[in-house]
Amino acid sequence: MRHTRELFWRYWLPVLVMLSLIKLESTETMGGGHTAHLLGALLMSVGIHLSEFHLHALNFVLRKGGHMVGYGTLCLLWMMLLRGSYWLHHEYRRRKQGQIPVLRLWWRADWAALALFLTFLVATADELHQMRLPGRDGSWHDVALDTFAGALALGVLWLEARTVCRKPAQ
Repeated sequence: MRHTRELFWRYWLPVLVMLSLIKLESTETMGGGHTAHLLGALLMSVGIHLSEFHLHALNFVLRKGGHMVGYGTLCLLWMMLLRGSYWLHHEYRRRKQGQIPVLRLWWRADWAALALFLTFLVATADELHQMRLPGRDGSWHDVALDTFAGALALGVLWLEARTVCRKPAQ
């Protein structure tokens, strides 16, 4: 039972929170026109005046940056969930006995592939949802950007895993 609680609080809850944030951002209120207006008002309140072109360019960069951060984080959370559930249920005792290489507990290609596929599915569902909302438009370019963000995040995690696993045990 302890593993079930730990699995939920440590691994499932962060994924569910991230999915909820993505759902909240996939509304009419969070469309590009609304966020540009809010960004313009915010900048004016601190004394920064931008032309319409520059405001929309900044809004575009911030929105696409948000895609990168959000979906990169989601993909890492999927990876942590897969890794954590496997670790908690299968290999904890064997690892304590020294039977499993440390890198195997940090990184596995099947976990990464499934995490990236789940990220792609969420991105696709999000864009399909936005296609049905007035004032929003879904874009397959955003699905590609979101999936790329997940792949990039997994690449960084893979490099980190290799670095950590090369260090001698303390």
